[in-house]
Amino acid sequence: MATDQTPRKVALVTGGARRVGRAIVTQLANAGFDVLFTYLDSESDARALENELRQIGALVVGIRADLTDPATSCAAICDRVESQLGRVSVLVNNASLYEPADLASATLEQSRRMWAIHVESPMLLAQRLAPLLRAGRGHIVNMLDLLAERPWPAYLPYSASKAGLWNLTLSLARELAPEVTVNGIAPGVVEWPPELPQADRQNYLRRVPLRRAGTPEEVARLVQFICTAAPYLTGQIIRVDGGRSIT
Repeated sequence: MATDQTPRKVALVTGGARRVGRAIVTQLANAGFDVLFTYLDSESDARALENELRQIGALVVGIRADLTDPATSCAAICDRVESQLGRVSVLVNNASLYEPADLASATLEQSRRMWAIHVESPMLLAQRLAPLLRAGRGHIVNMLDLLAERPWPAYLPYSASKAGLWNLTLSLARELAPEVTVNGIAPGVVEWPPELPQADRQNYLRRVPLRRAGTPEEVARLVQFICTAAPYLTGQIIRVDGGRSIT
């Protein structure tokens, strides 16, 4: 989906079929990107997103990938990027597992799955795609979480692995400069878990200075800004939380 004069830029978004990932894919496609995105169990959502965004002239392709198996999945994803498009300007590491486990209930298997999807897969994707990102003066955006900085004991493996991704963001920013910028976004609540009681939601919002939850679209607009209008921004973790991190 390109002309000879102005080829469309290419973005790869992991976990792009639903929720925040879907908003990011939609935002980038509307901003003029062709987008490859990964999904695991959301086949129908992925196909619907492809069909929706083809209507605006974007090439949008879903790739099924299990990022808890980093070596296999990352190789297959990058093979697809290289063979189908041969270029990439943006990598958004959004795929995530959000599972509760405190110290008493955490298992080694769960911890390794969290580490695989939150740290190892982003690292391998950055490693393999670094030449294309450098050539395109590209951008990496890692989706973090306020729990990486202020962990909840009830989500111990999740919080620890997101903290690993936080550190990886800073390391990649140094490693890939000056050709590639690397930043992180740490949202607060931008989409409520459907099972969360209304009373718990209101209790959370009382600690948010802006007194509301965010939206996936607000995160997606920030991703677009980082990738299209912030060439001097790198190594930063941007908190999108309505001020929750300062209370």
